Amino acid sequence: MLEIAKAVYLDEVLFGKKDSKERSEVESFIELAMRLSIEEMVAHINEHLATRMFLVGHNITAADIVVHLRIGSHFRNLMDFQKIELPNCFRWIDHIQHLPGMLEEIESLGMFVSFPNDKSEGPSKA
Repeated sequence: MLEIAKAVYLDEVLFGKKDSKERSEVESFIELAMRLSIEEMVAHINEHLATRMFLVGHNITAADIVVHLRIGSHFRNLMDFQKIELPNCFRWIDHIQHLPGMLEEIESLGMFVSFPNDKSEGPSKA
């Protein structure tokens, strides 16, 4: 992905400046997305996003795109009560999928995550 970003002169936009803390954080999130299980990644992201809008910095980066692609399908398949239990992660997914240009791609991949019905109940205790 870095090579593609360089080819279209977006490497500093998507990855941060060379040798910067931001670039290191973006690369770390991409590596985590490939190494952790989806459940571990979702838990990590939910905690990390408690005080943030994006995974790294104040704008969308390659970390947001890669992690969204990694966990989006899983999150789409969660039941409403499960989405509600992961509020920071859901907020981030909803924000990313509604950024200009992202919605069309997300929908074409069949990865759109619908808003949970907060009045839905969890699974039956029976």
